[in-house]
Amino acid sequence: MGVSVNHLWVIISACFVFFMQAGFVFYEVGFVQAKNVVSVAIENMLTFIIATLVFGFLGFSLMFGPTHFGLVGGGLFFLTHLTAGGNSFGYVFAFFELMFAATSVTIVSGSMSERTRLVPLLIAAVFMAGFIYPLFGHWAWGGMFLSQPAWLKNLGYMDFAGATVVHATAGWVSLAGLIIVGPRRDRWDAEGKVKQLGRSNVPFATLGTFILWFSWFGFNGGSLLQFDSRVALILLNTNFAAAGGVVGALLTTGLFIRDHSYMEAIFSGALGGLVAITASSNYVQPLQAVLVGLIAGSVVVLASLWLERRRLDDAVGAVPIHGFGGAVGTLLLALFAAPQFLGGQTRLMQFLVQLLGVSVNFAWSFGLGFLMFYLIKRWIGLRVTEAEEEKGLNIVEFGDIYSWQEYLRTTHYENLTSDLSGRIQAQNQLLQRQARLLVETQEYERVRLARDLHDGVGQSLAALKLQLGIIAGRVRSGHADPDIEVRVGETVQLAAETIEEIRGVLLNLRPDILQNRGLAAALSALLAGMEKASGIRCSLQMRSQMPHWEEAAALNLYRVLQESLTNVLKHAQATRVDVAFDRLRPGLYAFRVTDDGCGFAPDNVHAGLGLTSMQERLQMLGGILRVDAGVGRGTTLTMEVPNYEDQGRDRG
Repeated sequence: MGVSVNHLWVIISACFVFFMQAGFVFYEVGFVQAKNVVSVAIENMLTFIIATLVFGFLGFSLMFGPTHFGLVGGGLFFLTHLTAGGNSFGYVFAFFELMFAATSVTIVSGSMSERTRLVPLLIAAVFMAGFIYPLFGHWAWGGMFLSQPAWLKNLGYMDFAGATVVHATAGWVSLAGLIIVGPRRDRWDAEGKVKQLGRSNVPFATLGTFILWFSWFGFNGGSLLQFDSRVALILLNTNFAAAGGVVGALLTTGLFIRDHSYMEAIFSGALGGLVAITASSNYVQPLQAVLVGLIAGSVVVLASLWLERRRLDDAVGAVPIHGFGGAVGTLLLALFAAPQFLGGQTRLMQFLVQLLGVSVNFAWSFGLGFLMFYLIKRWIGLRVTEAEEEKGLNIVEFGDIYSWQEYLRTTHYENLTSDLSGRIQAQNQLLQRQARLLVETQEYERVRLARDLHDGVGQSLAALKLQLGIIAGRVRSGHADPDIEVRVGETVQLAAETIEEIRGVLLNLRPDILQNRGLAAALSALLAGMEKASGIRCSLQMRSQMPHWEEAAALNLYRVLQESLTNVLKHAQATRVDVAFDRLRPGLYAFRVTDDGCGFAPDNVHAGLGLTSMQERLQMLGGILRVDAGVGRGTTLTMEVPNYEDQGRDRG
């Protein structure tokens, strides 16, 4: 009867662990953007199917079959011979371990969500389930099913329910994948600050966390492989560690990382505590379980910050939670486990053994994971295209138009996609902006033309008139002195300057190339003319395709760029000027004008460089001007300006 109860408990626990798949789906779907929720859900289901087939028929034998030199198992392929010698526990154990393998494989795909193609993730799942996971599992757990050596286990390495075997293995493979695939678009802004890309459903993430918490009772409780009085302690420790993890994460966020969300700390702290206690839930008391969770929760938050500072983009926090949480929990076992479980070793010796196991786990999982994703990237590629990522993987991978429409609705573009009236309303708003901008631009051009005529041409003509009057007076009086020729020369020079002023005013009128060929061609011609006239080397870098600018906006942008280049020519003493155009995000663009001249101190300049004029024009466009300058180190002017037509196309 006892054996049957043990079998029933392990089977029920395996079903608990299977329910983790639902928890992962809810958790990950809650944290990704709505345009990718279908993709994430289907990926999780397909990776579970792959893990079932590959681990069931191949990986299980490599992990638990008769060992070859303590390195790799065999002989149980396709789950044959599990009941040899009357072993009634064979299929029960296989079912339980299959759920563990599926958990580890599923974690990887979540971390790389929102920019990774489906097929590469499925290939990685095959390799993960069939090789990476079972081989390390054999080194630590190879003697669980058959009485045989496993080299890490023989050294005294302890991992009760898989903090490293299951979780850290998945975490380090995920880390390798993040490095190879790169971050999601717009995850960091131009200044290197993290940007929140949006979450589809935080209540879903909350539900997913509770499901995972519940399922962990089977994960840890079932790992005892029998039903006795210690099961209750294991379940208590599991629950206490999760609670301690939340407290540790919240305290760390509040004390050290004030600009981060407490909401994220709640989720990651709970899961980090659950991962950490997985190593020692059978070996500690409740107070120690709380401490394990508390430390793990803190480490998970700090690990998340570490990843962000290195621009490693983990969509669901898999690396901090499973990689760092699993490693820390495994190491803390040596400090908190009851002495009777240490096999006579001192805590220091046990810690060193645990450290060896964690290090081997990292080297194996990260190393093989990095090689795997690198080869996949070279073979068939990992990422979707930029346009596909922007559109979302729901519609790109699965043609799910409904969720695409739902994404547009949740991002406040419902009227643009639901009916024609929304489109008409948006077009009317765009026309109103353009009409207002055109009126403002015309008035600004009129004032500037009057100022140029008065300040430039007017003053030059007044001086020329005075000079000619002096010369005429000398000639009429007959008292010409020796400097008459100098006066005449100055008069001629002044006349030439006056002509140049008149030409400058004429050139300030709208250039034909701007109207006929657009802003990019006009800017290129402006730089070419400047290089020819001044000898300053000029370059234009078009890092993104120039969108269409309506007439008034194009003229204002041309004027701002013209003013900035005129400043370089007059004041910078530069030998080179570079103009770059780039797209910051949909509907927002940047022009950067950089010179290698003498620079200036922006705080000490209040007039003379036309900065106020440039700022006024950009404000009419809804844009801003950023100045990066210093004496002796050149100047960079950055003009960020929206393109409302481009925004309208993105929304439609």
